[in-house]
Amino acid sequence: MAAMLDTELREKPGPGRPSELALALRQQIDAVLTTEPAMKGAELLRRLRSEHAYRAGKDPVYRYLKEHRPPPPPPAPVVRFEGVAGEFAQHDFGAITVTYTDGCRETLTFYAGRLKYSRALHVCLIEGESAEGLIRGMESGARALGGLPLINVVDNTKAAVIKRYQDPVTGQERIHYNEHFAAFLQEVGVFAEPTAPYSGNQKGCVESLVKFVKGAFFLARRFRHRADLLAQLADWLHYTNEERPCDATGVTPAVRLVAERPHLRPLPSGAAGYGLAWTRVVGREARVHCLGYDYSTPDAWIGQPVVVRVHPEQVILHYHQARVVHPRVPENGRYSLLPEHREALFVKPRGAIMAKRQILMDLDPAAEQFFTALVHRRPQTWRGHDLPVLWALFEQHGAAHLTAGFAHCLAQGAIGGEYLQAWLAGVAQ
Repeated sequence: MAAMLDTELREKPGPGRPSELALALRQQIDAVLTTEPAMKGAELLRRLRSEHAYRAGKDPVYRYLKEHRPPPPPPAPVVRFEGVAGEFAQHDFGAITVTYTDGCRETLTFYAGRLKYSRALHVCLIEGESAEGLIRGMESGARALGGLPLINVVDNTKAAVIKRYQDPVTGQERIHYNEHFAAFLQEVGVFAEPTAPYSGNQKGCVESLVKFVKGAFFLARRFRHRADLLAQLADWLHYTNEERPCDATGVTPAVRLVAERPHLRPLPSGAAGYGLAWTRVVGREARVHCLGYDYSTPDAWIGQPVVVRVHPEQVILHYHQARVVHPRVPENGRYSLLPEHREALFVKPRGAIMAKRQILMDLDPAAEQFFTALVHRRPQTWRGHDLPVLWALFEQHGAAHLTAGFAHCLAQGAIGGEYLQAWLAGVAQ
């Protein structure tokens, strides 16, 4: 066999599929890129195989795309704008883990809000990144700064925006707001402007608010405990708003806030704070359940729908023109039973005995342990002798003193109404 020259060997086509695409396929790819220049290579390859019988590998298609895909258009310039007094504010929340000087760590969620015109800033701790957390933060900021502006810029978060969708008739984008957030805005008389997803520059000159608060306060200082953090936060906000000139305006936010306050919308909810509304039906036990707790009602409300308004410190039940006020967090951690609603439970003699015992047992785990020992120690007399004494002490001294007495008597092994009565007589105020 004659030997091949080196040049002949290099010119001989190698095995495998040809790397060039047929003219018809190239024309088809060009046509697609004309209408959809950003189409993914995988989608284009799928179409070529399903619609044009392309059977070769992906590499020729991807190489052709890389060489012939039109360049993306230049980005639009970022528009920075200034709002007039009382027009805009930004509202955000963030989370950060703080290590106190004693080594304890705590993850905190905070709200940050800033008025665009004056640059006045407010920061406070909130319970979580929820609709209520956002509302409580906005309330706190409104009280500190004098109200809310006309338009409130918020992130595209579930606390404010449930979903975005396109109207099938008009083609316009519609926004489905969180119902509690929308109701709060309506009550105050202001509007929201959610940023589009991945479009932080819509927030204008205050887009890095959470980053600024973390860097300038949380990460720049050391704290002994939460109380010390809150005290330092108040000092820092005073400095930021009252003493430090803003880089954008050249004056302190407090100076421009004087002109902005007359244009802010005050909160109509008063000292109790805004009440998030739920509708509930009163159950057979004359209670409604909301956010993990039960709240008592008059027995005449059984089976009726009521409106539950959840305020920061209270829960108010509304039925027609009547209302019932409860502490938001029940003292026993499970349910709130008002004194005026207890009598309906005591109609039958045996029912009254067991209802009173259950109410006392629900005060604290120590109370249940006390009654367990009492029932077995005095099975014949606890109903007529001990329970009336314990109930009278409860009505006289309240839950806190009674639960402390239960714990003391258990520790001493002194199980009986007379022992608890003697202890309360010596320590209760």
